[in-house]
Amino acid sequence: MATFHLASSGARVVVVSNFGGPDGWLAEGACRALMAGALAISASTAIAQPADTLRIGNWDFPPGRGNAYSTVSAGVPQVYIWPAMFDALTFINAEGAPTPLLATTWRNVDPRTWRVTLRPNVKFHNGEVVSAKTVTDAFAWFKTDTGKTSVAAQQMNFIAGVEAVGPLELEFKTTTPRPIFANLMAGLYLVPEKAWAEQGPEKFVTNPIGTGAFRVTAWTNEVVRMEAARDSWRPPKVAKLEILRLAEQAARLQALLSGQIDVMIQANADEIPAIERGGHRIDKAAAPALMQLAYVLENVKQGVDNTMLKDKRVRHALNYAVNKDAINKALMGGAWTLNTQFTVPGAFGYDKSLQPWPYDPAKAKQLLTEAGYASGFTIAGEVRDFFDIWGQVTQDLAKVGVKLELKNVVQADWLRKFLATTWEGPSFGLALGFGPEMDASRVAFFQSCRKNPPHYCNREVMPILDAVDGEFDVEKRRKLLHQVMAMMREDSPALMLFEQVDFTGVAKRVQGFKSVNRIFNFHELALSN
Repeated sequence: MATFHLASSGARVVVVSNFGGPDGWLAEGACRALMAGALAISASTAIAQPADTLRIGNWDFPPGRGNAYSTVSAGVPQVYIWPAMFDALTFINAEGAPTPLLATTWRNVDPRTWRVTLRPNVKFHNGEVVSAKTVTDAFAWFKTDTGKTSVAAQQMNFIAGVEAVGPLELEFKTTTPRPIFANLMAGLYLVPEKAWAEQGPEKFVTNPIGTGAFRVTAWTNEVVRMEAARDSWRPPKVAKLEILRLAEQAARLQALLSGQIDVMIQANADEIPAIERGGHRIDKAAAPALMQLAYVLENVKQGVDNTMLKDKRVRHALNYAVNKDAINKALMGGAWTLNTQFTVPGAFGYDKSLQPWPYDPAKAKQLLTEAGYASGFTIAGEVRDFFDIWGQVTQDLAKVGVKLELKNVVQADWLRKFLATTWEGPSFGLALGFGPEMDASRVAFFQSCRKNPPHYCNREVMPILDAVDGEFDVEKRRKLLHQVMAMMREDSPALMLFEQVDFTGVAKRVQGFKSVNRIFNFHELALSN
C-alpha cells in the first residue's frame, strides 16, 4: 500500500500496490496514473500566483547549498539552481560546442597553453568586478588544504597553473595537452574573490554571490528566494525567482496543477496527461545522463563480497537479463532510449554503430551457469531515485536467479559514498552525467582508474584515454573515443539501462522556457498573467 498526501489541501490518497509482486512494476505505474488523476481533481481550483514571481519545484537542494565548488556543477539537483545565480567561463550549446559566457575568446598558443579573454564590465551581485584576479584567486584557493579536497579542485586538476597577463587576460597551463579546454571551463562557476575570502565556504553556502541573472535573498531548508539582478550583464525578465524543495513527486505535481509552482522538475511519463489536461505543457529534453547499476570492482568495503561480479560472463549475463525496452515503454512512455555505451548521444565521441544489449534471459542463464552460478546469487545495491524502474530490474533479474536487494539512500549520502567509494554493497545506482562539457572523455573522471578512489579501473583503457587528452586532430580523437566506448561496453562495468530524457512540467503562463543539457535559460523566462 502506498499513501500520498496532497500538499495544499491536506487530502489523503491511498493506493494499493503489489509493488515487488509478479506484476508489481505495472501496478506501480498504474498507481501513479491513478494518483495523478486524483491530484488533478484536487487541483481544480487554481491558486493565484504572484504576477512577478517565477516558482520552480525541485525535489532537493545540493548538499553544499550555494557553494559552487562543493560538487559537480552539472550534477543534480544543483544544475537546476546554480545557473540562476552563477556563470561559468563558457557554455556548451545544444550542438555540444563551447560558446562565450564570462570568457569571450580563447585560443591555443601551444598544446599546453591557452590564452583567455574575460568579458568586460561584469559585476558580481555584491559589486565586485570580474577580473583576471577572480580566476587566479580561485585556483590559488584550490591549492589550499581546504580547497584541494573540493570537487571543483579535482575537476580542475588538469590545470597546472594560471597567470593574469592583463586585467581581463589569462594564460592557462595544462598538465597535458587538452583539446577540449574550452568545454571543461564550462564546469567552473566564478565567485567574488573578496567575499569568498572573507566568508569562506561555511558562510558562503547560504549567502552565495555570483554574476547570474538572479541574486539570492534567502536560503532555507525549504526555499531559495532570489530577486532580479538588474545590473547583471544579462538581466532577467521576471522580478523574483523562488525554488521550492518539494521532495515528494506527488507534491510537485499537485503544486503545478494548482498553480503553486510554474515549473515542475522531473515529471513522470504517466503524469503527462494530467499536466496537459490542466493546460500546461511538457518540455522533453535530453538529460544528458545514463542510468546504470554500476559495480564496485575496486576499493570494496571490508565485508562486501563482489566475487561474482569479477567474472565478465556474469556482468554480461546481467545485461542480457533485463527487458529494458519493456520497462521504457511501460514506465517512460517509450521516450527514453536504451543505453549502448558509456556516453550520451549528444556528446562528442558517441559511437552510433554500438547497439544496446538484447533481452535474452536464456543467454543470461547460460552465462551464469558457465560462470558457476547456475543457482544464481544475491547482490546488494544502493539507489536514490526511479524506484519503479529498479523494481522491474529486480524482478527481471530474479527470473534468472539473481536476487537484487536494494537500499534507498538520500542524495547527500549517495554523493558522499560515490566520492569516497564507501558503498555498503557491490553495486549502486549511477546517473552518469556528461554535462557540462558534453564529451565522452568525461567517463574518465567518474568511471575509470582516474577517479580517486575508483570503483572501477580498466587499465587497458587508460593509455587510450591518455592519448585522447592530447589529440587535437578531431577525427583521430573521435576514433580513439569510439575505441574506449567499445572496450568499456565489452567489459561491462555496469548493468546498462537508459539514456535519460527529462520531462519538465511548464505552466501555461511561462514563456520562452528552454533546457539545454539540464541548464534552464533563467534570464530569458517571462510570465504572462
